[in-house]
Amino acid sequence: MSLFRHTALVIVLLILAGLGRPAYAQLPTPTIETLAVDLWPDYDRTAVLVLLTGTLPATAMLPATVTIPLPPEAELHAVARITSDNVMTDDVQYTASEDGVTFVTSDQRFRVEYYMPYTTAGSQHSFEFSWLADVAVNEIDVVVQQPAAASNMRTQPAAISSSTNSRDGLTYYVLPITAVPAGQPYSVQVEYTMNQPTLSVEMITPAANTDTSAATTPATGDGPNWPLLLAAAGGILILMAIVWQAASLRQQHKRPRKTPPQRTPPAPKTAVKAVQFCHECGAPVGPEDKFCRECGTAVKNR
Repeated sequence: MSLFRHTALVIVLLILAGLGRPAYAQLPTPTIETLAVDLWPDYDRTAVLVLLTGTLPATAMLPATVTIPLPPEAELHAVARITSDNVMTDDVQYTASEDGVTFVTSDQRFRVEYYMPYTTAGSQHSFEFSWLADVAVNEIDVVVQQPAAASNMRTQPAAISSSTNSRDGLTYYVLPITAVPAGQPYSVQVEYTMNQPTLSVEMITPAANTDTSAATTPATGDGPNWPLLLAAAGGILILMAIVWQAASLRQQHKRPRKTPPQRTPPAPKTAVKAVQFCHECGAPVGPEDKFCRECGTAVKNR
């Protein structure tokens, strides 16, 4: 049982250690190699969903500290790192302010998502994405998603191409790739016509809602996945109970059966001849005596 208790304690400690957020040393990031900017207006809110997917240079020392500028009215949605197998993990440490978000990543790729408002004038919607950072971006690649219910989309800089995605049926406008030095502003203006206030998620095909690609799907949040962690902990506890029950049964089967107590046979009785007395004077008479030694009377019943 002591071995089983030790194993259970180790499992519990591993669970508690997994819930903690790792602390990394912060190293400066001199540049961002590529920054993919996806702008999705009227996607799942009456706002613009901004998805920033960055890649650090291959020579960057990890973990590294990255600062991403945010507009003052931005609503931060997620900060995550992207592992080498293309999985987003939102366990990074970050600090957000009105001007930007600073975080530490242990992977070469990262993801920042936020919502920002747009302006309306009747059926005309417009917004501006702006970038001004102390870190240089070697390649910034902007793609604008046209809302499902929108038309007449225009961008500045002008898009170099547009195409309809066969998966979700939405049109995407690709802007020229450009380099943005540190401290130099960069902006994109977008305008489109919206005759009815309908969000894209209400009109796109169901297959698009099930896509989990790190490059096109928003992260699910900025905290641990508590339901999943609780389910895993519950499963481990159930497994521990099963192992404990099995160990108890094994101990019961191995326990030696008690031997019934052995009765000690009684000692054989030794025949004892009754002591005789002289019927005349009462003196004891030996077994071989024919006459009493005291009074000389003949012994009877011999």
